[in-house]
Amino acid sequence: MQVRMVQHAVGQGGLFSGELTGQGKPLRWVYDCGSNQRDALRREIKTVAGGGDIDMLFLSHLDSDHVGGVDELLGQVKVREVVLPYLNEQIVLATMARDASSGALSGTFVEATNDLAAWFGSRGVETITFVGGPEEEDGGDGPSLPIDPSDGREGECRPKWTQPPQAATELIADPNLTKARPAGTAMMMQVAPGAAVQLVTPTGAINWALIPYVHMPSAKQMRAFEQALEDAFSKPLDKKAIVASAKDPDVRDKLRDCYDALWLDHNLITMTLYCGPLKPHHAEVSVSRFRHHPDWWHELGGWMLTGDAHLDGLRRRQGFLRYYQRVTPLTNVLMLPHHGSIHNHSDLVLDAMPELIVGYAAAGPNSYGHPHDDVTDAVNGHRRAHFHRVSKHRSHQLEMRVQIP
Repeated sequence: MQVRMVQHAVGQGGLFSGELTGQGKPLRWVYDCGSNQRDALRREIKTVAGGGDIDMLFLSHLDSDHVGGVDELLGQVKVREVVLPYLNEQIVLATMARDASSGALSGTFVEATNDLAAWFGSRGVETITFVGGPEEEDGGDGPSLPIDPSDGREGECRPKWTQPPQAATELIADPNLTKARPAGTAMMMQVAPGAAVQLVTPTGAINWALIPYVHMPSAKQMRAFEQALEDAFSKPLDKKAIVASAKDPDVRDKLRDCYDALWLDHNLITMTLYCGPLKPHHAEVSVSRFRHHPDWWHELGGWMLTGDAHLDGLRRRQGFLRYYQRVTPLTNVLMLPHHGSIHNHSDLVLDAMPELIVGYAAAGPNSYGHPHDDVTDAVNGHRRAHFHRVSKHRSHQLEMRVQIP
């Protein structure tokens, strides 16, 4: 079996695709789909869509530079399941408030979040799965991985959640469980914190998994935001009505004022994703643009995707490292969070990945100083890693191929 993973050159944004080929049809997954450089994004969406149906689309969070191309992607290729971080009404309103504060709140976003099941379902998605985050940022006990990776290479491979998804009943769009689901509406499910995706065959599981981890806003921040909403919109709050009327300029102004309660944490919620082996193995690994480096001797094939995770914060970083402690030693490629921002970076994350080959920033032309020089220097100062910038030019894309033994 072979895995091919690509960070596509879309500039200031993100579009990652993975594909496992073996017996039967390929298994494909994507992480994020957005960019501020629209021409590059359209070019790469066409490439991804040309590869065939997508089994799972993971969306780290709802910033436009991470999801702005989703509608176009869904219009070109079948996506069976969309995976999102847990979004209740309060978190959706907080995201709207954040976007309203920066003038980035779009009508498409309002339409989609007002009825996610209908919006995604009308575009061919069968299931939306929400991943919960831990109540405390301690990482819990790590991912649930009950299936021992064994000699499961015979037969067609499929993704399987390690905790059974349950009907989502507390989210922004009610799945209407009391009657038959309307045609063209996606089923809405949720999995508990710790759920992961193992790749299974009729004879077992292969040594490969997709492991999401959700960083949630702090309870203190959300209480402050709830109070701000009550002050602006009065009690009792009708959050669904506020979401539905978010195109109204007066409502946007109120949401913008409420955001002051959350301003210290721009990226309210994000979902990271590890793609790689669960056990050490000496796989054949090649990384485009770097494959001839003489110091690589123990490649394993793990790729860590971080979205806009705030790994500079002590509690979030500790939770992230504890949750992924089983697989950080197996990680060869790291997406530097928030396009290489110094405000999301910690050298301790690099230190937890002794087999790191490449640390990269998905960063096109921008006014934010991404990637920061201190971040690039930290990666290049790692014992054998190299920094790489994935810009909008296709020649800068990063690709890794792993031959699973």
